[in-house]
Amino acid sequence: MEIDNTKHVSLILDKKLDGYNTDMNNFTAPGEVTVTITLKEYRTLVSNDATRSQAIDAANKDKYDREQKIRDLTAANDKLKGENYDLKTMIDSLKEQIAELTGKDVADA
Repeated sequence: MEIDNTKHVSLILDKKLDGYNTDMNNFTAPGEVTVTITLKEYRTLVSNDATRSQAIDAANKDKYDREQKIRDLTAANDKLKGENYDLKTMIDSLKEQIAELTGKDVADA
């Protein structure tokens, strides 16, 4: 009896420790604790997994879209900052020209 018990324990341990061998996952070792579920429960589990996968895919797409929008807005912001700098430089240059032509300092507006 003890030899059979040791053999069963050995089978269970081999199965548990060899996680990459798919053949070991296709049987129930003698004495191994198992759970039986109905087909409906199995379908619910598979459906939940599929739904979760779809939700993850949707979240990833939303994340990508938001990141793209952030990149676009950052580029637009940088462009507007450059235009703003150019306009301020042009205004300062025009003020200097006016001051030279009129001989008066133009007040900062």
